[in-house]
Amino acid sequence: MTDIASSPACTASRRAFLTRRNREKWMAWLRPVISISVPLLIWELASRLGWINSFLFPPPSQILTALWVQAGPQGRPPYAIFYHVFASMMRIVIGVGLALVVGTVVGMLIALTAWGRAIFRPIISAIMPVPTLAWTPVLLLVFGIDNRTTITVVLIATSFEIIYNVVAGLDMLSKRVFWVARSMGASHTQTFFKVIVPGVLPYLITGLRIGIGFAWRALIAAEMLAASSYGLGFMIFDAAEYFNIDIIFGGIMLIAILGLLLENVVLGRLEAATIKRWGVQVER
Repeated sequence: MTDIASSPACTASRRAFLTRRNREKWMAWLRPVISISVPLLIWELASRLGWINSFLFPPPSQILTALWVQAGPQGRPPYAIFYHVFASMMRIVIGVGLALVVGTVVGMLIALTAWGRAIFRPIISAIMPVPTLAWTPVLLLVFGIDNRTTITVVLIATSFEIIYNVVAGLDMLSKRVFWVARSMGASHTQTFFKVIVPGVLPYLITGLRIGIGFAWRALIAAEMLAASSYGLGFMIFDAAEYFNIDIIFGGIMLIAILGLLLENVVLGRLEAATIKRWGVQVER
């Protein structure tokens, strides 16, 4: 009897499935490349052909050339781009990491305890409307022109989104899940790691995605005021004083690229390794 799995029809069907799957993977990479490349190409042509002011809007090729020069030994200072990127990324990573710890703890205290809700909710409701940049002069008086100032600004900018998303995630968890875990003899530790963490993780990552966007905005503004020599915000502010428009746009492009990498590569891999792998589903 001929093996059905090895028949020509099944082989062709399997080959067609693999081809379609590979095509979908390529399209997943190709779509964002096209969506970014087309506006840049239009910008390049418009600037080269004089449709827009080439001084205020230099072509992307000129911007990339300026970044390439600043990344080499002829930069001001040599290899300046790497120092600026490292300084900003260090501040973002530390600030967001602290916000992740503080936001998760405070959010869980608000959602799971009555005393945490009574203490922290009024404080957060009062502080959250204050623009993050308004804290910069106060932090400058406390810490001076120092990394602690910019890191604290990032911490403040990111914490609120994480707190509210953690609270929302815990509020959305069905009480029946806790009842089932308790009826099956789960300890508090097992309930925390097997019920609370998987249930709140989708909301926590959503809070991180939104919080990182706010963190970048706050960081760049704070670096313009509180960074002594390095950072993308400092680079943009310094370039503005000398009317280096290509460096200004280069800094903006670098911020966009780094933000894209953080959201899609770092958080995307974290999401794939946890939420998608665990098959977490939140009852709505």
